[in-house]
Amino acid sequence: MFSILKNPHPFIFNSGSVLIPGIFTFLLILLFRPLGFNSLPLNYVLAFAFGFGLIASTLVWFTVKLLKFIVPQWMDEDSWTLGKEVLLIFAVLVFIVLTIFFIFFSINVTGHSPWELFKMVFVKTLLFSAFPILFMVLFEQYNYQKKQLKEAEKLNQKVKAQNGDLDVIHSITAENGQLVLQLKTNEILWAQSDGNYLELFYLNEAREIKKELIRNRLKNLADQLPNDSFFHCHKSFLINLHQVQKVQGNARNFEVMLRYSNNPIPVARSKSTELKEKINRP
Repeated sequence: MFSILKNPHPFIFNSGSVLIPGIFTFLLILLFRPLGFNSLPLNYVLAFAFGFGLIASTLVWFTVKLLKFIVPQWMDEDSWTLGKEVLLIFAVLVFIVLTIFFIFFSINVTGHSPWELFKMVFVKTLLFSAFPILFMVLFEQYNYQKKQLKEAEKLNQKVKAQNGDLDVIHSITAENGQLVLQLKTNEILWAQSDGNYLELFYLNEAREIKKELIRNRLKNLADQLPNDSFFHCHKSFLINLHQVQKVQGNARNFEVMLRYSNNPIPVARSKSTELKEKINRP
């Protein structure tokens, strides 16, 4: 059951991500009038609804920015999962609950003790928010997954042998400039970073996959190879565009399948547009 939380999930943070929680909060207070709002005149309810809606939107923006500053690696969009999305939403709700609690406690509008007031705010906030949030998360994942699959299908119709001389020989060097390998364009498959080293996967004369460990950075290798044939698709991967067999999409980003390999290679979200441009070029 918990394995579903590891599923890829789109990290979407835009104006809608900030405005929708505020609008939902505004409508929630206006229509249902929880937390004692039913005893207030309509103009007061409108004022409180607008104020709490503004607070909700502000806290969404603040929470995401704060977490990106404190734990940037955890907030990496290319490793975003359904579980992380749930935790992020819970963190936002905690901030909202605490803010509402302190507002009610400071203006002393109820006769409840601090603990009773906190429980009331916490329970009612979760009860009113749980279903809409669950619906939004599942819809978001389904919609984005569907969109990615359509994009992948379009790209697969374009995947074909790229123009260029596949017999051009490339000299692969280490960080110190020492020559390591000399390979033709169609012999190079992909490269993967490994700390201070990179692993270069290539084909030998028998068309078998071989691996060479080279002390160098992936960026340096990318600079050695022509960018019309090789693509730095992810911070950890460099692929040969001539070897792309299939593009597939999940709820987070694209993945490419290369010939001679069964391992999907991720494409960073920031590189998705560039991948589409390279595949769609004449």
